Amino acid sequence: MIQILLIENVPKIGKKGDIVTVSDGYGRNFLIRKHMGVIPTSQDIAKYKAQIDKAHYTEQARIQELQQLKEKLEAYSITFTVKTNKEGHLFGAIKESDIILRIKDSFGISLDKSMIIIDHPIKAIGEYTVQVHLTPIIKTKIQLYVKSEIE
Repeated sequence: MIQILLIENVPKIGKKGDIVTVSDGYGRNFLIRKHMGVIPTSQDIAKYKAQIDKAHYTEQARIQELQQLKEKLEAYSITFTVKTNKEGHLFGAIKESDIILRIKDSFGISLDKSMIIIDHPIKAIGEYTVQVHLTPIIKTKIQLYVKSEIE
């Protein structure tokens, strides 16, 4: 048996930075040759622990930043003034990209199109609730008002 410091996540073995005990053949012929792990020295262990701590700190800062953005978005509403026909139907539709552009103009933050969830196409004047999934865990809603230029 040999101890290996994993450089990458290996399914059913361990995560990056873990020191695992595996059979000699698996460790030398697979993990080391595929650059998934190394035989750990004290320098390697210190290096990877520092990288993991840095990644954890960066992730915590990102989550905190997204929480602040969530709070701002909860108090935010978007109003679109668009051309409509006499029945109140839009010439076209309001899409995710339109909402992303408004958020970028207001907050200076670019969101991905997949983060904006519109239940059904917005093709008429009225009030809508649009979901924003910043992460799988951090979610919020934005109020969207569509008004006619004619009014």
